[in-house]
Amino acid sequence: MLNSLITRFNQFLKLWPLFVLSLLFLGLTSASSNSKGSYKQSSIINLVIKGADKVGIPRSLALAVAHTESNFNPYAESHKGARGVMQIMPTTSKKEYLIHPDRLWDPELNIIIGLHYLKGLLKRYRGRSDLALSFYNGGSAVDRRGKGSPRVIPYTRKYVMKVTRLRFKYQRSLRSGRLRFFNLIH
Repeated sequence: MLNSLITRFNQFLKLWPLFVLSLLFLGLTSASSNSKGSYKQSSIINLVIKGADKVGIPRSLALAVAHTESNFNPYAESHKGARGVMQIMPTTSKKEYLIHPDRLWDPELNIIIGLHYLKGLLKRYRGRSDLALSFYNGGSAVDRRGKGSPRVIPYTRKYVMKVTRLRFKYQRSLRSGRLRFFNLIH
């Protein structure tokens, strides 16, 4: 238990400076926490693309996750309380990023937090997007079974498949230079 806490703290210390730099670079440190402006889906998509470039993850993956999580809705809230475009849990914003949960309604900040978190999961699972996506959607249950051999959580399989399918569609659209919108049921 203590080793796990120490490892997690060391990971936090490694990633925190990158996160702060991202916030400073994007000019988000003074973002208003309560302003609910109106956003077009296209502007949210542009924020996701910009965030993916800044954080260093594939644009197609970032778009697929945002699409699946909220259909690019900055005001989406799940029945479990996850908020915004990337459906960040308030406890994650508090514990992992020291960000007050009310600030999750800021789409730029929400996207950066979600993409940074996803990048950490990709690194943790050595680039295995299936495991990273399963953890993103289902939490720590990915690691509970078979210590040392994480696997996709059964109840996240549909989510992982949907994100993967959308990722390939966005990949093709981005490659062709035309980003087409997909009206898939969320």
